[in-house]
Amino acid sequence: MNRNASPRRPANQGHTGSGSDDAMGVLSYVLAGLLLYGGLGWLIGHWLHQNWIFPIGMILGLAASVYVIVKRYGSEIPVSGEKKEKK
Repeated sequence: MNRNASPRRPANQGHTGSGSDDAMGVLSYVLAGLLLYGGLGWLIGHWLHQNWIFPIGMILGLAASVYVIVKRYGSEIPVSGEKKEKK
């Protein structure tokens, strides 16, 4: 076992990335959702000869990416870092 290796953090610990890392992550989720679902909508619409399926796929991709972003970067920890005291 390597003694110099840093211990692994559990997956449930808070996200400690920098702001630019978070921004790039959010941007990549949005682009991936739009490209994936938009591409699927375009393929299905092209196959069925229905032009309205492509924008629906884009909207669904954006909604799915926003959901993933909220689940990934959302936090139950207060922004100020202070716990509320019970009275």
